Amino acid sequence: MKSTIPMFCLAAALVALAGCDAAEQSAQKLVEKAEEAVQEVAREAISETVNELNKQVDDIQQSANEVLGKPEASQEQQDGEDEQKPSDQVMPPAGGVET
Repeated sequence: MKSTIPMFCLAAALVALAGCDAAEQSAQKLVEKAEEAVQEVAREAISETVNELNKQVDDIQQSANEVLGKPEASQEQQDGEDEQKPSDQVMPPAGGVET
C-alpha cells in the first residue's frame, strides 16, 4: 500500500501538469484573439477618424475658396493644371550654360 500512494501522487501531479499546460495554451490563444480584436477596433477607429478629418479639410478648403471668390469648377481645373506643370516644363541646368 505504501508504494501505491507515491504512484498515485505522481500520476495526479502529471495530470495536474498536463492540465496546467492545456490551461496555459488556452490562455495564450485567448490573449492572441484579444490582441487581434483590439488591433481591428483600432484600425476601424483610425480609419473613421482619418475619413472625418479629410471631410473637414475638404469643407475648409471649399469655404476658403468661397471666401476668396474662386468658383469650384475653376479650382478643379487649376488643380489639374498644377499636376501637369512639372512634366510639361523643362528646367534649365542649375550650373548654367557650358561653352
